[in-house]
Amino acid sequence: MSTNLHDSADLTNLGIVCDVILADWYNAGKDSFEIRQFRTELESHYKAAGKTVPEQIADPYKLVPTLRLLQGRSHVVKPTGMAAVEWKFLREP
Repeated sequence: MSTNLHDSADLTNLGIVCDVILADWYNAGKDSFEIRQFRTELESHYKAAGKTVPEQIADPYKLVPTLRLLQGRSHVVKPTGMAAVEWKFLREP
């Protein structure tokens, strides 16, 4: 089940939205994702709530802010290669 932040004041916190998306995907059994897919999902959370997309993630061609969000969650996800395009969840065996 997806977590709905649309009525929450926490929607303004990009880190919280990031954590919610990762938790939703992890709980849904998703194993990996591309960074562009993740950025698009972040953007869609804001648009669905009628909120302004944060400047850091508004430009789909600038992925460094999204990269930094994911790097800050190294206990949950890690890149599968040097380019950090594909990411995978860290799951216990």
